[in-house]
Amino acid sequence: MTKLHRVLTAVDFSEPARAAFDHALALSRLHDAELMVVHAVPTDRRFNWHARERIALIGSLRDAAQTAGVRFKVSVQQGDPAGVILLHATARQADLIVLGSSERSGLDRFRFGSVAETVALEATQPVLVVPSASGKSADSMTPFKNILVAVDFSEGSSESVERALSMANEDSRVTVVHVVRGVPLGYGSRRLSHRMEAEYQRHRVRDAWRRISETIPATARTSRKVHARVVAGDPSIEISRVAGEVHADLVLVGVTPRGTLGRLLFGSTAARVIRASGVPVLALPQLAERAVAPLSDEDQFAVAA
Repeated sequence: MTKLHRVLTAVDFSEPARAAFDHALALSRLHDAELMVVHAVPTDRRFNWHARERIALIGSLRDAAQTAGVRFKVSVQQGDPAGVILLHATARQADLIVLGSSERSGLDRFRFGSVAETVALEATQPVLVVPSASGKSADSMTPFKNILVAVDFSEGSSESVERALSMANEDSRVTVVHVVRGVPLGYGSRRLSHRMEAEYQRHRVRDAWRRISETIPATARTSRKVHARVVAGDPSIEISRVAGEVHADLVLVGVTPRGTLGRLLFGSTAARVIRASGVPVLALPQLAERAVAPLSDEDQFAVAA
């Protein structure tokens, strides 16, 4: 895995936050990196809200870091949790952000998404989202045995595959998957005859098989540990399904730039994968412009819109 120098994680009093801290601590120990912990006090609470519990929590985390021989820094700031995390990640030049999922639930999660999802969509650093119910201990997290990386043929796809390969060892399996969306409802009546729809879909799948090999480094294309999959359907559903089939213990997805309004209207595949995944998800920011696909806009699929 790419060398990490500074790992940032956010904590509160929840189980997902503790799971994230454990993974961040394990990674910091593995890379001899500095571990930076952020705690955000909600804006609708006084700064001394749960002060005793907060002091006790931070003390226990500091003790765990000292026992592991990891350099430890902590910051407490009042504000929106996602905003506080992003601010500190940028100011402290974090190489990786590690967060727990399910900070929000019910109607709030439906309306606003979780803090982890928000950070994953906005951060310029990779964000590792750890579900508390993954069944994985922090120490068993690395090295990964089965890594799934979703690609959309944008300029960042090859980089995502290379990142996945860098995190694998000689016993790991890396599965590269691309999801071809089904023909949109009504597309055939507007553009194609009914008989041409099946052939059109086959053409898109053949084109995807050709392009998926181009995302894999030439030196890895003949490796038995690297596998490619092209499937059709809804991206977030199929990514999660394939992850289950290959027993993935890590899922990599790219996050492509899109404004707040665009995310509100179209959602994000990355956010849906994070929400549904039972294993850690590494969201990789794709800051480069998307490559122009040979098909129309309706034919293109963004792994993380």
